[in-house]
Amino acid sequence: MTLGYTPSVTPSGFVELDHTADWALRAQGTDLADLLAQAAGGMLTLAGAVPVPGPMSGSRTLTLRAADRETLLVRWLEEVLFLVESESLLPREMRLKLEGRFLLTARLGVSSVARLGRAIKAVTFHDLRVVDIAEGLEAKLVFDV
Repeated sequence: MTLGYTPSVTPSGFVELDHTADWALRAQGTDLADLLAQAAGGMLTLAGAVPVPGPMSGSRTLTLRAADRETLLVRWLEEVLFLVESESLLPREMRLKLEGRFLLTARLGVSSVARLGRAIKAVTFHDLRVVDIAEGLEAKLVFDV
């Protein structure tokens, strides 16, 4: 999946939600891997993340395990946020594979960050629930800014 960080909502995507003090978004995916990718794209869009133009500059592989869908979603987004903040690398291509119930292997094509609009301090568990919907899965996420 190649992500173009645009604010448009697709049937499998994300939409920013009004939230009084923090940022929130609702992400949808056809399955858990797609939900994780859409949530990451939404988070990076909210942060105003822009990659350096041109081809991808490298790759990263992440492996995460969690006890449930919500914890996997938060851990995944924390790892993406850490990659952006600590290494100034922005995922532009994501290949996500789930093994068993909650073991994620993510292969990321990355580029350097050209610009970051606003900082996200943390991904929270506030009001977080991954729910089954007719089209797949949906989650509401709140970010501490």
